[in-house]
Amino acid sequence: MRSLLKAMHDHPDAWPFKEPVDARDVPDYYDIVKNPMDLKTLSKRVESEQYYVTLDMFVADVRRMFANARAYNSPDTIYYKCSTRLEAHLSNKLQAGLQSGIKIQP
Repeated sequence: MRSLLKAMHDHPDAWPFKEPVDARDVPDYYDIVKNPMDLKTLSKRVESEQYYVTLDMFVADVRRMFANARAYNSPDTIYYKCSTRLEAHLSNKLQAGLQSGIKIQP
């Protein structure tokens, strides 16, 4: 999970997801997005070593982060496009791990 998180964090399209959305900048965000997620929160959960007991739980939160971005933003925005590209990057990393038979450790 740490390697996947690092791969996402280091990606050029990760910038909108590195911190929680600031309600002062986007006042209606939390009215629309009821279960927010971001890379900082994911990182805290991974580092706790107790939150994600399976890779599937981690991936579900990551996919929720992307779904939130697409639910709040229209397809022509940079945020929507970044979410789509970063999700493709994650999917490629997951697929590569599965094809190589490497067990991805927490």
